[in-house]
Amino acid sequence: MCAGAALAAGCAVPAQKEAQRTADAAVPFGLLDPQAPPLAPPPSGPSSEQTALCFVRDGRLVIVSEELAPPVDLRTTLDALATPPRDAGGLLRTALREPSIVRDVRLLGGIARVDLLSTVSALAADEQLLALAQIVCTLTGRPGVGQVSFTLEGSPLAVPKGDGSLVTSPVARDDYADLLA
Repeated sequence: MCAGAALAAGCAVPAQKEAQRTADAAVPFGLLDPQAPPLAPPPSGPSSEQTALCFVRDGRLVIVSEELAPPVDLRTTLDALATPPRDAGGLLRTALREPSIVRDVRLLGGIARVDLLSTVSALAADEQLLALAQIVCTLTGRPGVGQVSFTLEGSPLAVPKGDGSLVTSPVARDDYADLLA
């Protein structure tokens, strides 16, 4: 009955110009009872998110699953690459000792666009390859990311693939398959 009249009458909920005090006896469910247990807080989101991160062991990439505190986005995922997991017994390391090599990261049409700072050039060639492979391996493990493109402070950057060839086009995890353990 109320559904048809809802638009016209507002389901009989009268409009008020100011708040009105309700008698204590009219408050339902014992909400004013000092002995009543406290109301449960509203459910919150997950306290952590399982995230695949790629680290280095013996010159090869190893994918590990880590718990990251939400919200987990592309930037926080890359920041997590700065510190290898402690429970790996010191066997894993990162080629991204400086998370500051990443200036910006954005997702556009399934491609993570990573803008690097010139500090990436301070890495030795083999460490640059591992750092880029870590980024690609990790970001393509995120939902919605199929490829990664790189720029250097806004300019297109030719990056090495796992086979040593240089490309300016987006790369995928498969381009570094020979580096995966």
